[in-house]
Amino acid sequence: MPYIIDGNNLIGCSPDISLGDPDARDKLIQLIRKFQESKQTKVTLVFDGMPSPGGQLKNVISAKFTVLFPRHGHSADDEIKRLLNAYHQLSEVVLVTSDRELKLFAREKGAKTRNSVEFYYELRKSFFRSGKREENQKRIDHSLSKHEVEQWLKIFNSNR
Repeated sequence: MPYIIDGNNLIGCSPDISLGDPDARDKLIQLIRKFQESKQTKVTLVFDGMPSPGGQLKNVISAKFTVLFPRHGHSADDEIKRLLNAYHQLSEVVLVTSDRELKLFAREKGAKTRNSVEFYYELRKSFFRSGKREENQKRIDHSLSKHEVEQWLKIFNSNR
């Protein structure tokens, strides 16, 4: 199920990321990246304004995760509407925003909508779970050094 996310709206609804924070976009991208990886779904994140200096209007994070900025003279809302109009199967698309006008537009087209506040807490849970999985995998993948193996062999061989 593809997601289109109103980035600035989501940041504005989050309790621990501020629109005034120069790293706000990067923080949100990291949260969404973990969500996208865990769900294995397509995500398009749309921000208002211009990309960071040297950045591009379209930034492909992975095969299924893209960050977009509006074309000159357009808003993120315009870009989101353009994206929604481009989908053939809108019933499978989820728009994440708390913007009433965008929600109405998406629903009229047949897309599903999610409130930004609710979705933010889902992102946090996904990020937490992903971190726990990575931590557990590191423990599982941990290999013993040659010295550690020798020490264990001494312990177990001395008990015979």
